Amino acid sequence: MQRRVLIYIASLCFLIEICNGGKIEDEIKSEEKQSELVFFVNESERFTLDDLLESAADLQSQSLRSSLYKVTLKNNAVFAVKRLKKLQAPFDEFGETMKMVGSMEHRNLRPLVGYHSTDDQKLLIYKFQSNGSLLNLLENYTRGKREFSWRLRLSIAIGITRGLDYIYRWSNNGEDSIPHGNLKPSNIILSENEEPLISEYGVSKFLEKTSIYANNGYTAPEKSLTEQGDVYSLGVILLELLTGKIVEKTGIDLPKWVRSMVREEWTGEVFDKEIDKAGVHWAFPLLNISLKCVSHLPETRPSVAEVLEKIEEIK
Repeated sequence: MQRRVLIYIASLCFLIEICNGGKIEDEIKSEEKQSELVFFVNESERFTLDDLLESAADLQSQSLRSSLYKVTLKNNAVFAVKRLKKLQAPFDEFGETMKMVGSMEHRNLRPLVGYHSTDDQKLLIYKFQSNGSLLNLLENYTRGKREFSWRLRLSIAIGITRGLDYIYRWSNNGEDSIPHGNLKPSNIILSENEEPLISEYGVSKFLEKTSIYANNGYTAPEKSLTEQGDVYSLGVILLELLTGKIVEKTGIDLPKWVRSMVREEWTGEVFDKEIDKAGVHWAFPLLNISLKCVSHLPETRPSVAEVLEKIEEIK
Protein backbone atom coordinates (compact mmCIF):
# COMPACT_ATOMS: atom_id res chain seq x y z
CA MET A 1 0.00 0.00 0.00
CA GLN A 2 1.45 3.32 -1.02
CA ARG A 3 1.99 5.87 1.71
CA ARG A 4 -0.01 9.06 1.23
CA VAL A 5 2.03 12.18 1.84
CA LEU A 6 1.75 15.89 1.18
CA ILE A 7 4.35 17.34 -1.10
CA TYR A 8 4.42 20.54 0.94
CA ILE A 9 6.28 18.68 3.67
CA ALA A 10 9.33 18.57 1.42
CA SER A 11 9.10 22.28 0.67
CA LEU A 12 8.55 23.10 4.34
CA CYS A 13 11.99 21.58 4.91
CA PHE A 14 13.40 24.21 2.54
CA LEU A 15 12.11 27.01 4.78
CA ILE A 16 13.22 25.36 8.02
CA GLU A 17 16.75 24.84 6.72
CA ILE A 18 17.02 28.38 5.38
CA CYS A 19 15.77 30.02 8.59
CA ASN A 20 18.26 28.10 10.70
CA GLY A 21 21.17 30.37 9.78
CA GLY A 22 22.09 33.84 8.56
CA LYS A 23 19.89 36.91 8.66
CA ILE A 24 16.28 35.87 8.47
CA GLU A 25 15.13 38.88 6.43
CA ASP A 26 17.96 38.37 3.93
CA GLU A 27 17.16 34.68 3.67
CA ILE A 28 13.49 35.46 3.11
CA LYS A 29 14.41 37.69 0.17
CA SER A 30 16.61 34.93 -1.19
CA GLU A 31 13.84 32.39 -0.72
CA GLU A 32 11.32 34.61 -2.52
CA LYS A 33 13.72 34.83 -5.44
CA GLN A 34 14.17 31.08 -5.56
CA SER A 35 10.66 29.83 -4.72
CA GLU A 36 8.91 30.31 -8.06
CA LEU A 37 8.21 27.45 -10.42
CA VAL A 38 9.98 27.65 -13.76
CA PHE A 39 8.03 26.07 -16.64
CA PHE A 40 8.82 24.83 -20.16
CA VAL A 41 5.20 24.25 -21.24
CA ASN A 42 2.35 26.40 -22.55
CA GLU A 43 0.69 28.92 -20.23
CA SER A 44 -2.50 26.83 -20.12
CA GLU A 45 -0.60 23.88 -18.65
CA ARG A 46 1.10 25.81 -15.85
CA PHE A 47 0.18 25.98 -12.19
CA THR A 48 1.35 27.79 -9.08
CA LEU A 49 3.63 26.62 -6.32
CA ASP A 50 0.63 26.73 -3.97
CA ASP A 51 -1.28 24.43 -6.34
CA LEU A 52 1.60 21.97 -6.10
CA LEU A 53 2.04 22.25 -2.35
CA GLU A 54 -1.66 21.73 -1.67
CA SER A 55 -1.84 18.56 -3.77
CA ALA A 56 -1.85 15.11 -2.22
CA ALA A 57 0.92 12.87 -3.51
CA ASP A 58 1.72 9.18 -3.56
CA LEU A 59 5.29 8.34 -2.66
CA GLN A 60 6.51 6.08 -5.48
CA SER A 61 10.12 5.50 -4.46
CA GLN A 62 12.89 7.01 -2.39
CA SER A 63 16.63 6.79 -1.83
CA LEU A 64 19.28 8.71 0.07
CA ARG A 65 19.48 11.18 -2.82
CA SER A 66 15.89 11.56 -3.97
CA SER A 67 12.19 10.88 -3.53
CA LEU A 68 9.67 10.40 -6.34
CA TYR A 69 6.01 11.39 -5.98
CA LYS A 70 2.93 10.94 -8.12
CA VAL A 71 1.09 14.24 -7.70
CA THR A 72 -2.52 14.88 -8.71
CA LEU A 73 -3.56 18.54 -8.87
CA LYS A 74 -7.09 19.72 -8.09
CA ASN A 75 -7.82 19.87 -11.84
CA ASN A 76 -6.87 16.14 -12.02
CA ALA A 77 -3.67 16.79 -13.99
CA VAL A 78 -1.11 14.19 -12.91
CA PHE A 79 2.64 14.79 -12.62
CA ALA A 80 5.74 12.97 -11.45
CA VAL A 81 7.71 15.15 -9.05
CA LYS A 82 11.29 14.24 -8.17
CA ARG A 83 12.68 15.79 -5.01
CA LEU A 84 16.48 15.88 -5.15
CA LYS A 85 18.48 16.00 -1.92
CA LYS A 86 22.14 16.64 -1.16
CA LEU A 87 22.70 18.15 -4.58
CA GLN A 88 25.97 20.07 -4.98
CA ALA A 89 24.34 22.64 -7.25
CA PRO A 90 24.63 26.44 -7.03
CA PHE A 91 21.22 28.00 -7.67
CA ASP A 92 22.16 29.89 -10.85
CA GLU A 93 24.14 27.04 -12.41
CA PHE A 94 21.38 24.53 -11.75
CA GLY A 95 18.82 26.88 -13.27
CA GLU A 96 20.87 27.38 -16.43
CA THR A 97 21.30 23.63 -16.85
CA MET A 98 17.59 22.94 -16.37
CA LYS A 99 16.69 25.67 -18.88
CA MET A 100 18.95 23.96 -21.41
CA VAL A 101 17.33 20.59 -20.67
CA GLY A 102 13.86 22.14 -20.87
CA SER A 103 14.58 23.48 -24.35
CA MET A 104 15.54 20.06 -25.74
CA GLU A 105 12.88 18.22 -27.73
CA HIS A 106 13.14 14.62 -28.88
CA ARG A 107 10.67 11.74 -28.87
CA ASN A 108 13.06 9.69 -26.71
CA LEU A 109 13.83 12.34 -24.11
CA ARG A 110 11.40 12.78 -21.23
CA PRO A 111 10.20 16.40 -21.43
CA LEU A 112 10.91 18.48 -18.34
CA VAL A 113 7.69 20.32 -17.49
CA GLY A 114 9.36 22.59 -14.96
CA TYR A 115 11.42 22.83 -11.80
CA HIS A 116 11.59 24.48 -8.38
CA SER A 117 14.95 25.32 -6.85
CA THR A 118 16.58 26.52 -3.66
CA ASP A 119 20.28 26.32 -2.91
CA ASP A 120 19.74 23.14 -0.89
CA GLN A 121 16.99 21.15 -2.56
CA LYS A 122 15.31 20.86 -5.95
CA LEU A 123 12.05 19.64 -7.44
CA LEU A 124 11.89 18.34 -11.02
CA ILE A 125 8.42 18.14 -12.58
CA TYR A 126 7.48 15.72 -15.36
CA LYS A 127 4.21 14.48 -16.80
CA PHE A 128 3.29 11.20 -15.16
CA GLN A 129 3.67 8.09 -17.33
CA SER A 130 1.45 5.21 -16.22
CA ASN A 131 3.62 2.55 -17.93
CA GLY A 132 6.42 3.14 -15.44
CA SER A 133 10.05 2.50 -16.28
CA LEU A 134 12.08 -0.05 -18.20
CA LEU A 135 13.03 -1.47 -14.80
CA ASN A 136 9.33 -2.04 -14.02
CA LEU A 137 8.89 -3.76 -17.39
CA LEU A 138 11.88 -6.05 -16.82
CA GLU A 139 10.70 -6.92 -13.30
CA ASN A 140 7.15 -7.70 -14.44
CA TYR A 141 8.52 -9.83 -17.27
CA THR A 142 10.84 -11.88 -15.04
CA ARG A 143 7.92 -12.45 -12.64
CA GLY A 144 5.76 -13.75 -15.47
CA LYS A 145 3.31 -10.84 -15.27
CA ARG A 146 3.67 -9.71 -18.88
CA GLU A 147 5.19 -10.52 -22.25
CA PHE A 148 8.30 -8.78 -23.56
CA SER A 149 8.61 -9.42 -27.28
CA TRP A 150 11.90 -9.19 -29.12
CA ARG A 151 10.34 -6.59 -31.42
CA LEU A 152 9.66 -4.36 -28.41
CA ARG A 153 13.17 -4.98 -27.04
CA LEU A 154 14.73 -3.85 -30.31
CA SER A 155 12.42 -0.83 -30.44
CA ILE A 156 13.47 0.17 -26.92
CA ALA A 157 17.17 -0.35 -27.74
CA ILE A 158 16.88 1.91 -30.79
CA GLY A 159 14.86 4.53 -28.92
CA ILE A 160 17.31 4.83 -26.02
CA THR A 161 20.24 5.12 -28.42
CA ARG A 162 18.46 7.74 -30.52
CA GLY A 163 17.72 9.81 -27.44
CA LEU A 164 21.33 9.59 -26.29
CA ASP A 165 22.56 10.43 -29.79
CA TYR A 166 20.36 13.55 -29.77
CA ILE A 167 21.97 14.67 -26.51
CA TYR A 168 25.44 14.52 -28.03
CA ARG A 169 24.42 16.02 -31.38
CA TRP A 170 22.89 18.90 -29.42
CA SER A 171 26.18 19.32 -27.59
CA ASN A 172 28.10 19.37 -30.87
CA ASN A 173 25.93 22.25 -32.10
CA GLY A 174 27.68 24.74 -29.86
CA GLU A 175 26.34 23.73 -26.47
CA ASP A 176 28.54 22.44 -23.68
CA SER A 177 28.57 18.66 -23.57
CA ILE A 178 26.74 17.30 -20.53
CA PRO A 179 26.84 13.49 -20.35
CA HIS A 180 23.89 11.76 -18.73
CA GLY A 181 26.07 9.96 -16.20
CA ASN A 182 23.36 7.81 -14.62
CA LEU A 183 21.78 5.86 -17.46
CA LYS A 184 19.92 2.81 -16.13
CA PRO A 185 16.50 1.15 -16.56
CA SER A 186 14.83 3.09 -13.72
CA ASN A 187 15.77 6.30 -15.55
CA ILE A 188 14.23 5.05 -18.80
CA ILE A 189 10.51 5.88 -18.64
CA LEU A 190 8.01 4.26 -21.02
CA SER A 191 5.43 6.39 -22.82
CA GLU A 192 1.82 5.32 -23.46
CA ASN A 193 3.07 3.63 -26.64
CA GLU A 194 6.02 2.08 -24.75
CA GLU A 195 8.50 4.41 -26.40
CA PRO A 196 11.57 4.80 -24.15
CA LEU A 197 12.08 8.27 -22.66
CA ILE A 198 15.47 9.10 -21.14
CA SER A 199 14.84 10.81 -17.80
CA GLU A 200 16.88 12.85 -15.30
CA TYR A 201 19.24 14.24 -17.91
CA GLY A 202 21.42 17.07 -16.59
CA VAL A 203 21.31 16.02 -12.94
CA SER A 204 24.43 13.85 -12.60
CA LYS A 205 26.86 16.74 -13.05
CA PHE A 206 25.68 18.04 -9.66
CA LEU A 207 25.72 14.75 -7.74
CA GLU A 208 28.57 13.56 -5.57
CA LYS A 209 30.53 11.17 -7.76
CA THR A 210 31.03 8.66 -4.94
CA SER A 211 27.28 8.28 -4.53
CA ILE A 212 26.68 7.81 -8.28
CA TYR A 213 29.39 5.23 -8.80
CA ALA A 214 29.03 3.21 -5.60
CA ASN A 215 27.81 -0.32 -6.36
CA ASN A 216 26.44 0.71 -9.73
CA GLY A 217 26.62 -2.06 -12.33
CA TYR A 218 26.10 0.48 -15.12
CA THR A 219 29.21 2.53 -14.37
CA ALA A 220 32.28 2.22 -16.59
CA PRO A 221 35.52 1.06 -14.90
CA GLU A 222 37.11 4.52 -15.27
CA LYS A 223 34.16 6.12 -13.40
CA SER A 224 34.11 9.34 -15.38
CA LEU A 225 31.32 11.62 -16.60
CA THR A 226 31.95 11.29 -20.35
CA GLU A 227 30.34 10.07 -23.55
CA GLN A 228 32.43 6.89 -23.24
CA GLY A 229 30.93 6.36 -19.80
CA ASP A 230 27.40 6.75 -21.18
CA VAL A 231 28.22 4.27 -23.96
CA TYR A 232 29.26 1.72 -21.33
CA SER A 233 25.97 2.21 -19.46
CA LEU A 234 24.07 1.87 -22.73
CA GLY A 235 25.91 -1.38 -23.42
CA VAL A 236 24.84 -2.84 -20.07
CA ILE A 237 21.21 -1.92 -20.78
CA LEU A 238 21.44 -3.58 -24.21
CA LEU A 239 22.78 -6.72 -22.52
CA GLU A 240 19.81 -6.66 -20.13
CA LEU A 241 17.43 -6.52 -23.09
CA LEU A 242 19.23 -9.50 -24.64
CA THR A 243 19.56 -11.65 -21.53
CA GLY A 244 16.50 -10.69 -19.49
CA LYS A 245 18.74 -10.23 -16.43
CA ILE A 246 18.32 -7.16 -14.20
CA VAL A 247 21.53 -5.49 -13.03
CA GLU A 248 19.85 -2.71 -11.03
CA LYS A 249 18.24 -5.13 -8.58
CA THR A 250 20.66 -8.08 -8.53
CA GLY A 251 24.01 -6.29 -8.74
CA ILE A 252 25.27 -8.89 -11.21
CA ASP A 253 28.35 -7.96 -13.25
CA LEU A 254 26.51 -8.61 -16.50
CA PRO A 255 29.36 -7.79 -18.93
CA LYS A 256 31.62 -10.23 -17.07
CA TRP A 257 28.96 -12.96 -17.11
CA VAL A 258 28.25 -12.52 -20.83
CA ARG A 259 31.97 -12.55 -21.70
CA SER A 260 32.43 -15.78 -19.77
CA MET A 261 29.58 -17.41 -21.68
CA VAL A 262 30.94 -16.27 -25.03
CA ARG A 263 34.45 -17.41 -24.09
CA GLU A 264 33.12 -20.89 -23.34
CA GLU A 265 31.36 -20.90 -26.72
CA TRP A 266 27.95 -20.96 -25.05
CA THR A 267 26.87 -17.80 -26.85
CA GLY A 268 23.40 -19.14 -27.57
CA GLU A 269 22.85 -19.63 -23.82
CA VAL A 270 23.34 -15.91 -23.24
CA PHE A 271 20.00 -14.93 -24.71
CA ASP A 272 16.76 -14.77 -22.80
CA LYS A 273 14.66 -17.93 -22.99
CA GLU A 274 11.95 -16.14 -24.95
CA ILE A 275 14.14 -15.65 -28.02
CA ASP A 276 12.58 -17.15 -31.11
CA LYS A 277 13.37 -17.46 -34.78
CA ALA A 278 12.16 -13.92 -35.40
CA GLY A 279 14.75 -12.56 -32.99
CA VAL A 280 17.80 -14.59 -34.01
CA HIS A 281 18.73 -12.38 -36.95
CA TRP A 282 19.23 -9.33 -34.74
CA ALA A 283 20.17 -10.84 -31.37
CA PHE A 284 23.71 -11.82 -32.38
CA PRO A 285 24.57 -8.50 -34.10
CA LEU A 286 23.19 -6.60 -31.10
CA LEU A 287 25.28 -8.76 -28.77
CA ASN A 288 28.43 -7.82 -30.72
CA ILE A 289 27.58 -4.12 -30.48
CA SER A 290 26.83 -4.43 -26.75
CA LEU A 291 30.16 -6.10 -26.00
CA LYS A 292 32.02 -3.31 -27.80
CA CYS A 293 30.15 -0.77 -25.68
CA VAL A 294 31.25 -2.44 -22.43
CA SER A 295 34.92 -2.65 -23.37
CA HIS A 296 37.22 -2.05 -20.38
CA LEU A 297 39.14 0.62 -22.31
CA PRO A 298 37.11 3.77 -23.03
CA GLU A 299 39.10 4.59 -26.17
CA THR A 300 38.04 1.29 -27.76
CA ARG A 301 34.31 1.88 -27.26
CA PRO A 302 32.27 3.21 -30.18
CA SER A 303 30.67 6.65 -30.06
CA VAL A 304 26.92 6.92 -29.47
CA ALA A 305 26.48 7.83 -33.15
CA GLU A 306 28.36 4.68 -34.19
CA VAL A 307 26.23 2.52 -31.89
CA LEU A 308 23.06 3.99 -33.38
CA GLU A 309 24.27 3.39 -36.92
CA LYS A 310 24.98 -0.28 -36.16
CA ILE A 311 21.68 -0.87 -34.37
CA GLU A 312 19.64 0.74 -37.15
CA GLU A 313 21.32 -1.60 -39.64
CA ILE A 314 19.77 -4.53 -37.75
CA LYS A 315 16.17 -3.44 -38.32
